Amino acid sequence: MSRHLTPLEVAERIIGSVEDISVLCGYHRKSAYLWRNPSEWRDAGDFPSARIMRRLLDYAAEKGLPLTADHLIRGASAEEIEALLAPDGMAAE
Repeated sequence: MSRHLTPLEVAERIIGSVEDISVLCGYHRKSAYLWRNPSEWRDAGDFPSARIMRRLLDYAAEKGLPLTADHLIRGASAEEIEALLAPDGMAAE
């Protein structure tokens, strides 16, 4: 059974390190580390705003990366993300 990844974990697998994501979103390179933990307003691994999600979606579209809005809201299984990132777009058997 495949582990479920948080939205932040999905973005890390598709885009790059948590520090890359921080900078891409216009924050200090260490800021996104805080998003790994829950807060009063969001669950662990959720993004703190729609603005951040839009920036990530724009970047992914520009680079041809398979990131979707659903990934940024709900996360995804590790298996799904591996399949999307496989060279032929299919999971290795």
